[in-house]
Amino acid sequence: MLVSMHELLKPTREHGFAIGAFNVADSCFIRAVVEEAEATNTPAIISIHPSEHDFVGDAFFSYVRDITQRSRVPFTLHLDHGASVEHVLRAIQCGFTSVMIDGSLLPYEENVALTREVVQLAHAVGVSVEGELGTIGQTGTSVEGGVSEVTYTDPAQAEDFVARTG
Repeated sequence: MLVSMHELLKPTREHGFAIGAFNVADSCFIRAVVEEAEATNTPAIISIHPSEHDFVGDAFFSYVRDITQRSRVPFTLHLDHGASVEHVLRAIQCGFTSVMIDGSLLPYEENVALTREVVQLAHAVGVSVEGELGTIGQTGTSVEGGVSEVTYTDPAQAEDFVARTG
């Protein structure tokens, strides 16, 4: 069954467990995740990055929706690190049940505005939204011997971000 991220995560809060998220790039990966989730009766998050979405094309998600909707195990189809409203709208049109908008490299106020816009669009059609605040660094830009240049999320700013973005 295909559900929103909000619905998928409800039991994790109650019972204190995590759900794996698997970035997939083709039907072999999808099939492997679904088969293993069903064999272990374990919910799963199927994550697709916009570059992978470009690679497989929109029509591929008819297959993904079909295989997950027929399953007895709950799945969420999640856009991972969407960088624009266009990425988000494309994912929603393809049947994704969760989207992530990553405005973490934008100035804070621009990130808030972008995330708020995505929340309004996605929530109107029952799609969950994950925002990105702070960063753990980018591939190829970490410094050897430490993480002094990495910006971690400030908890007070995170509280403000959630309140202002919905």
